[in-house]
Amino acid sequence: MPINNSRGAAVPIISISMDNETLSELSNVEESLGFSSRSEAIRAGVRALIAENKSAEKLSGKVKAVLLLVHDEKSESSATELKHRFEDVIGTQIHSHLKGEKCLEVFILDGEASRIRALFQNAQAAKKIEYARLVVP
Repeated sequence: MPINNSRGAAVPIISISMDNETLSELSNVEESLGFSSRSEAIRAGVRALIAENKSAEKLSGKVKAVLLLVHDEKSESSATELKHRFEDVIGTQIHSHLKGEKCLEVFILDGEASRIRALFQNAQAAKKIEYARLVVP
């Protein structure tokens, strides 16, 4: 059921589910960054995700990039699966243990933009990958 925004335009409402830890972290972000509501913080996150994906879509030709992934230590298989599926564009992989049973994967990439984009999109969509960031110099 849509509601009207401040300009009188109908805006659809969506509902999402998240665990208590994520909800608490969202509240902390909302407060520390000065968002007026959780909805504003979520909208900002969605805009950032859209912008990042648009940037990845613009890649073409041969590309050099860095892919950063963070995952739970128990979810190592997700990163390993990506590594094997995209070994044609991964030149180097660095694995580091972070605090709180988290792991950081750093992939140095070199290859066709379409393959690098596919790797990034697969990492973003993987439920066990908590964070994926593509850096293209």
